[in-house]
Amino acid sequence: MTRAMSAVADVTVFLLLVGVAAGTLASGVGVEKPATTNPAAEQASTLATETASVEYDLVVPASDRRKPPGHTTRRQRTSHGTVAELLGEAAMSGVAVDGKRVSRAGTDFESQTAAATRDRLHSPGHRTSVRVTWEPYPSAPVSGEYRIGDRPPDTVDVRAATVTVPSGMANVSEPAREAAKTSGYDGVATVVARSVVDGLFPPTRSQYALRGDYPSDVLMAVRYEQMADLTGTSVVIERQSTVEMNRDLTAALAARLRSDLRSRYDSPADAARAVRVSRVRVTVRTWSP
Repeated sequence: MTRAMSAVADVTVFLLLVGVAAGTLASGVGVEKPATTNPAAEQASTLATETASVEYDLVVPASDRRKPPGHTTRRQRTSHGTVAELLGEAAMSGVAVDGKRVSRAGTDFESQTAAATRDRLHSPGHRTSVRVTWEPYPSAPVSGEYRIGDRPPDTVDVRAATVTVPSGMANVSEPAREAAKTSGYDGVATVVARSVVDGLFPPTRSQYALRGDYPSDVLMAVRYEQMADLTGTSVVIERQSTVEMNRDLTAALAARLRSDLRSRYDSPADAARAVRVSRVRVTVRTWSP
């Protein structure tokens, strides 16, 4: 089974439910173009254009929910896309709140993506590192980060180039700016929180997963429970719809983001201008050893 879907969906379960999923990272790769003599730019171009297939095990977490006879805790999957897209998915696989991951189901995918990336990074005479980041705004308490290679030393000349890929979440830059005008920091925080929660838990597909067979129900239930715990709220999977759970998670996350936005930005308008929920940045750095 293959897929071109973001790991936001894959590690929650949708790879188990659909064949070739609708691609959220299959297009829209962008490259910030530095000088052509920049070796980092050549590496970034390679990541943006070369494709790879990654075989990995989807890790099913322990749960008290029902399990069928002969159940296993690992399900083998294959992911295909450009290397930059896979890197973006790896960052989204590890989305965390205050540094604590929402899910560990995609850890093997992340490891295999790192190996595939190293296979394609060739720059004679240079060392290379890759940092992949998703933040709804800079230094937000909810984020995803993924690194390959060592950090460059402070004492060397470092060249850098960046590729951007979609995160699988809605572009809410304009709604955030409108919300800043009408509802201040609270409006911006709510817009961002709703985009993040509905991106991690698309309501219709999440409901389908919870009502599905093992391991889709386990993967989604554990993910909801972990997100609720990390945001200081609660969900009752057996009695609430996904729309209701997403509403509660959005309110809890928005309260966390509102406080953070107030502390970081001088005005709601400044906060809204910093919003960038829909993109993942893949930054390549090279330096001479």
